[in-house]
Amino acid sequence: MRDIIRLILAVLAAAIVAAGPAAAGQAAMPAVPSGNAACRACHKETSLAGSVHEARACLDCHSGLAGKPGEPPHQAKKDIPQPTCLASCHTKLTLPAKPGESPQAYADSVHGQAYLQRGTQDVARCWDCHGKHNIKRMSDQESPVNRANIPLMCSRCHADMNVVLKYNIHAEAPYQEYRQSVHGRALFEKGLVTFAAVCTDCHGVHNIQAAGTPRLQAKNPETCGRCHVLIFDQYKGSLHGQEALKGNPDVPFCVDCHGEHTVAAVNSEQAPTAKGNIADTCSTCHARPDIMKKYGVPADRIKTFIESFHGIAIGLGDKAEANCTSCHSAHDIRPASDPKSSIHPSQLAKTCGQPNCHPGMPDKIATARIHRDVSKSPAGAPYYVQKVLFWIVIASALVTLVWFIPEMVRRFKRNAP
Repeated sequence: MRDIIRLILAVLAAAIVAAGPAAAGQAAMPAVPSGNAACRACHKETSLAGSVHEARACLDCHSGLAGKPGEPPHQAKKDIPQPTCLASCHTKLTLPAKPGESPQAYADSVHGQAYLQRGTQDVARCWDCHGKHNIKRMSDQESPVNRANIPLMCSRCHADMNVVLKYNIHAEAPYQEYRQSVHGRALFEKGLVTFAAVCTDCHGVHNIQAAGTPRLQAKNPETCGRCHVLIFDQYKGSLHGQEALKGNPDVPFCVDCHGEHTVAAVNSEQAPTAKGNIADTCSTCHARPDIMKKYGVPADRIKTFIESFHGIAIGLGDKAEANCTSCHSAHDIRPASDPKSSIHPSQLAKTCGQPNCHPGMPDKIATARIHRDVSKSPAGAPYYVQKVLFWIVIASALVTLVWFIPEMVRRFKRNAP
């Protein structure tokens, strides 16, 4: 009986103590629940459900929040520490299938250096690309880093002229250009998600470097060679390819001939590699006296081609005539001294005798020079024919003047009053 009385008195005492602060006008502070529930008490709209981080705690990313018992862990949004993905979870430099896929590579990227080293806030950070609380796996079609969504995701910054001007980005409208390119059309119009090249295939995933970086991945022929395997095999054996893989900046890379974001189908009229545009594309290098002199190549190759029968025909709109690549090939360009070259003496009959050119051409005719400057005597007969025609025109003009002027004087005198 005494034990029962003592229990009743203890319960009454506890009730009096609990009611004391309320009776004195003091509101009792509810205890803050632990774990994610503590954050969800205020951030009701924030949920990790369905995210790859669904099993993680809020404080795993927003570390450093430690409020007093019964008090919110922070007073304002600006007090919430930004996530430290590389230091908290993604800490190991893994070796994925493609270089630069490891998150640790971000620290050395153009974005990572700006954010982690200089504290720049308006550059791409982890959550700007992957999302914040709703992070999906890359294979999820709703993920912003799903292959089908990457061009649009990158355009958030790279289509913003404020960003382009502020950081002097050389490509002003890469997304619009990409959409019209052969790569963009393959992705957006044909749905070739696993086949079409997207931004990260060329520029890298986490290891994106700034324009002007030596051996920039987006300009490296080996980058294009990951998809265009057979063409790259030809290119790397060519005069251009051998030097390019050594890091020589003087030789043309893939993007120098095909363009960067505006890569068009080879046969389309706007492509730099179209038949009517090839001479202009090649002239980017072959019309530069400094480059040609450096490598012992005649600087008149573009000029003499334009003045040739082939060049004149192309200039008049004939699409069947031979251009630079018809003779020198497109990717396997070699010096004339190389037996594998399409312009080696042993190969000329085959090169000129292509089905669409001069089939059955005799070897002797095939050896005729194409690049001849008719203004110089080494051109042979064309030079002398030109000279003869020139002097015939001059002589005709002089005879005409000698006959015309006296005749005009005589007529003037006859008609004088």
